[in-house]
Amino acid sequence: MLTRKTTLPEYLSTLNPTELAIAKSHLLNIFRANPWLSRFCADSLQIIASNSNQINNLPTRSEKISNLNLKGQNSMPLNKNIRVCTHIKVNGVPCGSPALHGEVFCYFHQRMIRGVRTPAKSRLHPIALIENEEGIQASLMEVINALVRNTIDFRRAQLILRALHIAVKNSPRVHFNIYKDEMIREVPNYPAATAAPKPASAALAQAGALARIPRPKPISITRPRPPMVAAEPAPARPKPPARVKPASTARNLVRNVARRRSG
Repeated sequence: MLTRKTTLPEYLSTLNPTELAIAKSHLLNIFRANPWLSRFCADSLQIIASNSNQINNLPTRSEKISNLNLKGQNSMPLNKNIRVCTHIKVNGVPCGSPALHGEVFCYFHQRMIRGVRTPAKSRLHPIALIENEEGIQASLMEVINALVRNTIDFRRAQLILRALHIAVKNSPRVHFNIYKDEMIREVPNYPAATAAPKPASAALAQAGALARIPRPKPISITRPRPPMVAAEPAPARPKPPARVKPASTARNLVRNVARRRSG
């Protein structure tokens, strides 16, 4: 059994307000990328009629795309007095965007090639400003450039690339410009934060730090005793030679011989 296909208005009527706003945003992005579809999807244009200014620009963009020549889109401005960006892309096609005042590049190429001024006391680093797909791509270019020029360590670059990978996955679900009509125009007047106590002068701070240092304990210095050396034994005295009896006289010898004979 054949079933009737659900039309786009019927499908959108089943969505809640939040899902409907997201669906309208997707439709508008599709028409921005493919303006020629606006010729065949008139009913879809009526659905997103709340963004009248953006819809009115779609036919103009469609005419620009339909008038492309084989060499690419004509990048020269209608007013020849306007200076254009002199950057040439890798495919040989010039950029053609309006150049900054007094510069030869547009804002994007001036920022990527030479750098531009950033707001003073900015809380976010330019690499961390990834509010859309173009911002993610620009941050990726900055990381690659830092790696090539050896101005960033490998570990930090690895962490930044992981964060950009998460941003790429989240980008289809991030829509900062859906509720433009409901955005506030002024920052609420929050109560001022309590003023932090002013730091003391450098001299007082140094004096207080010195006063908090505990006094060292007195150190008793004892002279080291000389090492005990064993006394060397006294040299042995030589024994006196044995007394030699004096030789007997000749008289005694004669007596002794006579006694032996007589005995």
